[in-house]
Amino acid sequence: MIPSTRPDPRDEDACRMAAARLQREHPNWLVIWGCYTRSYVAFPLFAAPRGTILTAAAPDEMAARMRRQERSAGVRVPRPSLPPDQAGAGSRDAPGRPGRQ
Repeated sequence: MIPSTRPDPRDEDACRMAAARLQREHPNWLVIWGCYTRSYVAFPLFAAPRGTILTAAAPDEMAARMRRQERSAGVRVPRPSLPPDQAGAGSRDAPGRPGRQ
């Protein structure tokens, strides 16, 4: 028998941790665990059709739906912006190289 990767819906902490993991793995989505609906809910953080909200009973099902929605939206999903403390890091000159004047 193959053990399930799906957390028990009665274990709220495990389900919240699974939602947080989905959020980290899919940063262009806001993912939450609905304690009353006992399902995962995802909201796109990119230009998706108005009213796009995904629901799923299991994390792997949610991940598949998010990927499918990204493809079907036909929108190139941009990378999330860097935090303010790292935003300027890519524009600095490499150490030991003269900067532009």
